[in-house]
Amino acid sequence: MREALLEILRCPACKNRSFSLDENETDGFEIKSGSIVCKDCRASYPIHDGIVDFLKNVSDSVRRERKAMDDEEYITDGNGNRYRLTEETIQRFGSKFLSLPEGDGSHFFKRGGSFQSIREASGRFYPTFEGLGLTGREDVLEIGACFSYASLRFAKKGCRVVALDISNYLKAANLLIDVAYFDRIFSDMHAMPFADSSFDIVFGSAVLHHSKDLKKAFGEIRRVLKPGGRIVLINESARGVFEKIPPGFEELEKRGFGDTSYTIPEWKKAASGVGFKKIKIELLSLADDYIMRRENRDPGPWPDFKLRLARFLKRHRPVEACLSFLLALPRLFFRPKSWRLYCYK
Repeated sequence: MREALLEILRCPACKNRSFSLDENETDGFEIKSGSIVCKDCRASYPIHDGIVDFLKNVSDSVRRERKAMDDEEYITDGNGNRYRLTEETIQRFGSKFLSLPEGDGSHFFKRGGSFQSIREASGRFYPTFEGLGLTGREDVLEIGACFSYASLRFAKKGCRVVALDISNYLKAANLLIDVAYFDRIFSDMHAMPFADSSFDIVFGSAVLHHSKDLKKAFGEIRRVLKPGGRIVLINESARGVFEKIPPGFEELEKRGFGDTSYTIPEWKKAASGVGFKKIKIELLSLADDYIMRRENRDPGPWPDFKLRLARFLKRHRPVEACLSFLLALPRLFFRPKSWRLYCYK
């Protein structure tokens, strides 16, 4: 972390905004180790490898999910060898982390690879990112930052950025800050250590569906947004209004993960219930999604007629627009698939 981060922090325990810095080590680039101490309640939050740890007195669900993620955190190479996400692993596969989200074309980003899902979601990230119209003066918070490729993109634009996560995946960001700097913290998104009205943008990719209390999560996000600020969410799980919760979520729950499946109306109700003035939900192109998934796999022996249809729709935009309009209600009722959410304070 850099000392300037203290300007927007508040103590999760007592809400005080006055901290002292117990700095043990700095490399001239950032504070690598030490702690920050609340001057009011004396709560202390450690700094390790430049990351501030606010995961103190967290809920059982957060503790369980963090453990589940730590237990399963590994990178698998082409020979099936598994590597824990240590500093050595981060350095070994550094070029892969730096190439996120689209990847470098290697097996890591193909079907069955460690970064397959991120690669296949990159087609939603870049249009969303470019559509934000950034000036480079924005204060940005990425929640559920994981490997922090989005935080890096915001920082490269000149934005002041904080990446937040509960998992040790965040440690991979230490490789990225040499390209463009951003602060990193471990924290629960339901009780974030920031002062009110700290950020212009809160961005999240596949994160809020981990919340068991969606309204509380939206309320906390709204609190840290500046007036006129916005939250942007992509790659979130959603089920249709008439669709049952997939059985896979029960298995994830048993393993400790907090993945939950809400309907689109439930997402909208949670956001409006905490006072967001404008909520915009966009159903994204199914053709784009299918093309990305199929092109990320080895071609099969038989012609892929769905892929041909998807490419046809991309060449004939009016036809795709008409089809998307006709499918809007069926998607809302039975399977939304790819969608995007904007909320404005």
